[in-house]
Amino acid sequence: GDQKAIAVETCRQLEMGTEIFTTDVLDDPSVSPQVISERIYHANGFAEVMPEHKFNIVQALREREIVVGMTGDGVNDAPALKRADIGIAVEGATDAAKAAADIVLTE
Repeated sequence: GDQKAIAVETCRQLEMGTEIFTTDVLDDPSVSPQVISERIYHANGFAEVMPEHKFNIVQALREREIVVGMTGDGVNDAPALKRADIGIAVEGATDAAKAAADIVLTE
């Protein structure tokens, strides 16, 4: 959900790749679902995404048999938390997110 510039800088500091995509890439009606899946696969991260995008990202990676961990805190994050191999509800998460998660962080 963070801004792209924040995501890129965080990834840079962690020495991860900085290929960060926003919803523009995920919602592009001019490309096929297969192309979107490829974009998701090759991304280093995502920024400014909504809960429905999170679910689609998790689903696309799971379809490639990639083990997926997902963090979330809101009611709308629950479907993606549940679909992920490892759903992680962060401190202060809603009851729905906690119920959908495999792990709940308390501090």
